[in-house]
Amino acid sequence: MTALANETTLGKTRPSTQGMKITKIKEHVGAEVTGIDLREDLDAETQKRLNDAVVEHVALVIRDQTLEPEQFQTAIGRFGELMPDQAGRYFVEGLPMVNVLSNRHKDSKGKPAKVERNSSWHTDHTNQEIPPKYTTLYAVSLPDKGGITSVSNMRAAYESLSDDLRKRIDSMQTANTLISSTRFDTGNPDIINDLKTSGVPPTMHPLVRTHPESGTKAIWFHKGKTETVTGLDPYETQDFLAELLVAALKPEFVYAHEWKPGDVLLIDNRGGMHRAGVDYDHRQHRMLYRCLVRGDRPH
Repeated sequence: MTALANETTLGKTRPSTQGMKITKIKEHVGAEVTGIDLREDLDAETQKRLNDAVVEHVALVIRDQTLEPEQFQTAIGRFGELMPDQAGRYFVEGLPMVNVLSNRHKDSKGKPAKVERNSSWHTDHTNQEIPPKYTTLYAVSLPDKGGITSVSNMRAAYESLSDDLRKRIDSMQTANTLISSTRFDTGNPDIINDLKTSGVPPTMHPLVRTHPESGTKAIWFHKGKTETVTGLDPYETQDFLAELLVAALKPEFVYAHEWKPGDVLLIDNRGGMHRAGVDYDHRQHRMLYRCLVRGDRPH
């Protein structure tokens, strides 16, 4: 438990330096921050409390921000070294570390760049040796309703499993690629082409990783990037991971973030998964900025 855990209680707030307040949203996941402006320099104590809050609560919402792309990049850069999105196709001009997530992107064939109906629980960039520790999002344009981002506490999910199932998955490894071969018929053709031409072998990671700061264990994978799990072929792997999520995820472990203008959402990828909601009018624009903070190699 971090020091912050003594400062937040469900539904209650306690002010910290510079008027900052942190409110715990749910027992197992989620906290809200008010009373700070990320355009300003933050003292070391405030920055540490924010970092501790991300680790403790897995999802941290910082409300009421007004950020230009460069200001967003600067604010998130205080949490650690930024890393580029591996696709590198959609980013703010002149700011390659600020990725643009939009339902209006097109692929090289002129079709929607992402099949959003396939959005599923994941943690980002698992095919890299050193994936991001934090995924951070900032709302730029929002539909009238829907389009939530859900975050799950995969530490609590892991602890909820039976002893036998925890013992089974503790030793499993995942082989991670840009996109699972099981999705070649439905995935983004540009990503599929990148994979086929890269010649890069799958990256091996543990299915259960230990958090480098808290020492806790969490279920950790990206279903769309997992080619195989130890002892299973690609299709068996997809079925197994789906069954694992059914067994592990409970409503109390999930925070469904309903976006408001000015929201910044930080997600600790080392202890959580997330997914984008698709239940909105796709004639309306949904656009978020995303910055990734480099982490360490999962173990």
